[in-house]
Amino acid sequence: MASKLFNSVFEMELRILCLLASADGKEISLDGMVALDFITCYSACFQLAFSNLHGSNDYMYGELSNRRSLAEDAIKGLVRRGLVGVTVKQGYLFSITSKGRDYVMKLESQYARDYKMTAKAVLDKYGICSDNELMIMIQNNALRSLKGAN
Repeated sequence: MASKLFNSVFEMELRILCLLASADGKEISLDGMVALDFITCYSACFQLAFSNLHGSNDYMYGELSNRRSLAEDAIKGLVRRGLVGVTVKQGYLFSITSKGRDYVMKLESQYARDYKMTAKAVLDKYGICSDNELMIMIQNNALRSLKGAN
């Protein structure tokens, strides 16, 4: 059963809810959520934490394309269940609903606490960046990582 939890739509739903709960009502696009979630999970690589929530691995940047697909499926389910709201302003923007906030309050694991705390730090630092700026930053970080590995 545990293998079905990791890298699943369900796991992505929980992280999206925690991310949006940490956003203080800010609306975020799907691509923005994918980028901010990635930075949150690998925050040490972006000098925001002592260690990465998802550990360190050589293939973390390869996860981005799969994350987008998982996030797309996750957001559909969250909107359908009323945990996330959607508005249309030059594209779709998402925010947590009061029902979603109540759900997140029930998540009491150490991972959920660490994720929310780290997501808050990520949003404080990068929340004003555009989706494109976030992706360029991640790409530049990946290039620096590759150069450092040589």
